[in-house]
Amino acid sequence: MTGRSQILTVAGIVCIVLASVVFLTLPPAEAELADPYLVAEEAARDHATAALVEFIVAGPGLTEGEAWRSATIGAGSVLFFDRNGRPFVYHYPVESGGVAIGSIKVAARTVLGGGVMEYGTTPSTFDPEDAIPLAVAAAERTYPGWNILDALPCYAPPVTGVLVRAITVNDTETLLLIDPVSGRMVEREPADEGTAAVDHRGRVLNEDEIEDKIADWRGTDARYREILAFAGRHGIDLRLPLSEEDFELYEEFFESRKVSPTRTPPPSTPIPESELIARQKELEEWQRTVDWEIAVAYDAGMPDDEISAVIEEHLGEGSIPGGIKTGSSYVWLCLNATNAEFAGYRDRLENHATVQVVDASEAFFMSLLENPRTAGDRTLWLFSISHDRPEMDPEEITSLLLAEGFPLEEMRFARMNSYPGDRDGREQFAQRLNADARLLFVMKEYRTGGGLPSASGGEGIG
Repeated sequence: MTGRSQILTVAGIVCIVLASVVFLTLPPAEAELADPYLVAEEAARDHATAALVEFIVAGPGLTEGEAWRSATIGAGSVLFFDRNGRPFVYHYPVESGGVAIGSIKVAARTVLGGGVMEYGTTPSTFDPEDAIPLAVAAAERTYPGWNILDALPCYAPPVTGVLVRAITVNDTETLLLIDPVSGRMVEREPADEGTAAVDHRGRVLNEDEIEDKIADWRGTDARYREILAFAGRHGIDLRLPLSEEDFELYEEFFESRKVSPTRTPPPSTPIPESELIARQKELEEWQRTVDWEIAVAYDAGMPDDEISAVIEEHLGEGSIPGGIKTGSSYVWLCLNATNAEFAGYRDRLENHATVQVVDASEAFFMSLLENPRTAGDRTLWLFSISHDRPEMDPEEITSLLLAEGFPLEEMRFARMNSYPGDRDGREQFAQRLNADARLLFVMKEYRTGGGLPSASGGEGIG
């Protein structure tokens, strides 16, 4: 998730063969052999087609305007893999009048337990035909001597990027997740899972969980098949926009079944405490060794020269090569409440009926020095909205929360792409910034080397 995109996460892509790209995804036969839970592209396209009918006839698409009223699933698709190299979602463009207006991501494996994983009400800006060669070039430039094996389109929310598999100079296999917007790379070891069934978060599923998730997928599949069969019985060609008559027929269809089509969330299964502890240790070990940069969140009303002066106060005699870069807060929000009221506001947000919130500490490429953070008589909490309402864009959700009385702070971010001195000196500098009451949050943005040229004017946080 980058910039003010209106991608609306519902769960926290015929496949385009990139003839001009040497690094390709697994051929279908090999993919099926490697993953018995793989959903065929034809079945995924059926799911996307049926889900779009739900969305525009009986769901949030009713509020998206006339373009969505005449929308269809586009001809192309992309199969995105998860951060461990397993098939994750098929991404289908949604078109109106021959122009892309949004997208639908459909589960590519039955053990993900659902149909639609995400609706997007703006066109995707990710082009694998451009992103994959750039990612490979960046990996080769950053790690000379490595043997690049392949590169895959990767969706690791909130990052849509490229997963590069390579053999290092030490003859070990490694994975690089590359974010084409920010240019950041994260290196990780391939998971040794054998024949185990694993979800997109890397969690090994037991037999009961596998059975439950496949049953959920089959339930969704049956519902979508019913929608498609209805089209067949009434001579409706879903490759074309719905006519007025088609629309009315489907309105009666959904009314008779009382379908709630806004989303098909995958069921959540509690992760064992031992596994959570192991993951946390692995993350902490990685953070101790990987390189990182400093980013500072501050009040949006503070002028650029003032935030620069505050940061330079803590530099002493030092200077920052490349200077300080400022930008908007993008997807992050700050709850700024009195110490006495904070717990109540946070509880209301975490149990909100309309939106889902995600603690910023869960972001993949960053960690906060302190979150929540106490500043005098107030407590600050940095969080992100998981876009759980396809009919609302992020600004509308923020406006809703403000109207409900949540004390939210508007922020901007300042970044320092490099810092003079060793790692300990950088840590002390970050701690000094974190102690300054004029600043909201200080965070570390992790990276392992150089990256790609920015694909847009914005910088993603991770």
